[in-house]
Amino acid sequence: MAGTFSEHLDLDRLRKRLRDKPRTKAGQVRQAWPDIRDLLAAGHSLKDIWAWLGEIGLVISYGRLSDYVGQLRRRDEAARLEIRQPNAEQSRAAPETLTQSRPPMRSETTAPPPTSGHDKERDPLANVLERENKRPGFNFNEEPDPKKLI
Repeated sequence: MAGTFSEHLDLDRLRKRLRDKPRTKAGQVRQAWPDIRDLLAAGHSLKDIWAWLGEIGLVISYGRLSDYVGQLRRRDEAARLEIRQPNAEQSRAAPETLTQSRPPMRSETTAPPPTSGHDKERDPLANVLERENKRPGFNFNEEPDPKKLI
């Protein structure tokens, strides 16, 4: 049995498969992803790219292509962020914990530091915090400033 296997791996046969058409639609889109990404970056619409993919033999529904493109974009973005901030968790200080028995009043909370538009997209609660800080109407203060009283 040992005589039937060669001592070296024949990687050339494996490398020849790189250009073969993958079995699944997802694999085909993944194989074409670098070109699709470049076309999108050049300003072409996904609908035009979908039509062109159909012309070259990748027949897929537009909705499925849109899903795959979204997944691939998120994967690329996650990889980019991982490379940019490999030790982000270690460099951050431990989050502050409130030692008060009551939640902080609106006047005691500080507005979150200004962030770039890109970071704001990643924080799912940023819009809620922003609205909470700009909330109109009457805001009761349990401990009013004696200097501001009549």
